[in-house]
Amino acid sequence: MVLNGYKTMVKIWKAIIRKMFTKNLFLILLFIPSFLFCQEFSFDVNTNEGFIETIYIRDDYKVFKISETIDEIYIFGSDSLAKNYLQTLNKSIIPKKKFQLGETAIFVNSVAHIEYYTNSTPLSSLGKIKSINDLTFNYAPEYSWNRNSGVTGKLIQIGNIKITYWTDAGYTEKGKYRGKIKSFGNKEFKYEGWSSWGEKAGMVGRLISIGSIKINYYETDYDKGYKGKLKSISTIEFIYYGESTNNKKAKIVGKLKQQTGQDERITVH
Repeated sequence: MVLNGYKTMVKIWKAIIRKMFTKNLFLILLFIPSFLFCQEFSFDVNTNEGFIETIYIRDDYKVFKISETIDEIYIFGSDSLAKNYLQTLNKSIIPKKKFQLGETAIFVNSVAHIEYYTNSTPLSSLGKIKSINDLTFNYAPEYSWNRNSGVTGKLIQIGNIKITYWTDAGYTEKGKYRGKIKSFGNKEFKYEGWSSWGEKAGMVGRLISIGSIKINYYETDYDKGYKGKLKSISTIEFIYYGESTNNKKAKIVGKLKQQTGQDERITVH
């Protein structure tokens, strides 16, 4: 009888432990996605004009400042500093040493070794920085499609991150995104193509997605006063003052009224 009671107690405790483990495992798995994606993007938004001015993308301890191309690269001393910069855009923590990679500026804390291209074919890389502290750089060669789209000499690889640009003629020109970034690592950049209603709304050539991040704009005739302005970045929404008598008198039609929602991957400034 005692032995049977002991076995029963063991079974009960095993069941309790199994239940606790399963519950905790579920909670861990539940929060893994937000942990993995946390602080990947930062958007500097002109809220009254309703468009994205600058995008910041973090890759480990590196942050890339992007408009239509890569403007600046910040090499921080740690992942936490890179995350902190995305959250705050605090310029005081940007590394102090600056170098030029063609049209792109790079900021680093210190330089142990720097190497330049001295014998390169094609010549678009000649004299440019090849590596800083073993971080290597490649530049777009002088091919006709690169030259015609203004891409020659722009960065096409930073370390193991590859960059491509929209260089095709025709629809990309009419869509006003020829020469803009097409992909950054595994993130694709897509833009609003040409249409008559898009032209009227001022949306043609605007960014509509980066990887899984969708970007929307107000586009109907009901969106008076803010048609063509930024509507959402992922689940973050931007609401503007509409066309009403009181708003017209106050001259606030189209100005930002409210920003709602959140996405763990994104900070909006």
